[in-house]
Amino acid sequence: MKRICSVLTAILLISALLVSLTACGSSDTTEETEVFSTEAAVYTESAIAVGSTSEEVLNYFNSLVNDLKASKPALSYRYEMNVPDGSIKITSKGSEEAEEIPAEFSAINSAAAGLKDMMLADIKEVSGDVAKGEDNSEFLYVKGESWVSALTVDDIDYATIKEVGDVYYITIAFNDVEAGGDTSALAKAFELRDKDVVLASEELAKTNAYLKLNDYSVGYSGCKITATVNRLTNEITNINYFKSANVVADMTGAGTYEELGAVSVLFTLEDRANFDIRWESELPTSPLETSTEATTEATTAVVLDGAAVATPAV
Repeated sequence: MKRICSVLTAILLISALLVSLTACGSSDTTEETEVFSTEAAVYTESAIAVGSTSEEVLNYFNSLVNDLKASKPALSYRYEMNVPDGSIKITSKGSEEAEEIPAEFSAINSAAAGLKDMMLADIKEVSGDVAKGEDNSEFLYVKGESWVSALTVDDIDYATIKEVGDVYYITIAFNDVEAGGDTSALAKAFELRDKDVVLASEELAKTNAYLKLNDYSVGYSGCKITATVNRLTNEITNINYFKSANVVADMTGAGTYEELGAVSVLFTLEDRANFDIRWESELPTSPLETSTEATTEATTAVVLDGAAVATPAV
């Protein structure tokens, strides 16, 4: 019975830590935007000529996204959190790199793997809509700020742009950040949880009498932003965010569970966000959409039983 209680207490703490770390929200996106090219595509002149260097692409991206909170177009948002299967590991402090988990932690690890989705149930996915003209600053990143991106070229690994038909596809990739490293670049575009706020959260306070969180570190990998832009109107239509946080938490057993001693909990938390933006503006006509116009208008009169019938020319 005591072991069962220990397992449940550990799971409770992990759940509380997840809730505290994800209180800012996040979203569902694909990590990569699939781009289809065609030799038959017909292009019209873009509203703005965009250079191909990382700095030029990033400056163009910033100019579009930083107008979103002032212009207040209609948008749909979706945030999603996920802990990949097999990424949770609970072990004794100092054994983080060991291949085998100490026997006394085997039951806890099995329970964590089995209950992972249940722990994420309330925070796994959040979605909704913001009407045109409504304040969107608490939904678009960075929440609460008047801007969406404060990135400079020194903050990123690279930025690329691809033109396919009437669409620009933009990708902005970030350098990985080691645990405890400088996250100031990510904070200029992503939602990052303040450590002092996490450690003082009400969810974690509930577990202090059993298993206390002393500290934690987070490293980030694979962070990326992708966006699509209508190049004819120079309007951004979609933004995707992805980041993977590798968390190592330092915990100590307390009260009845003091015998657990110093414990390390490791897990990966994937954070995705997607914003679909609707400008509801009158769009210019693209040759891709009007290539059949001449065919539609060209008709041939056919006389059937003395009546003239208009049929499309083939």
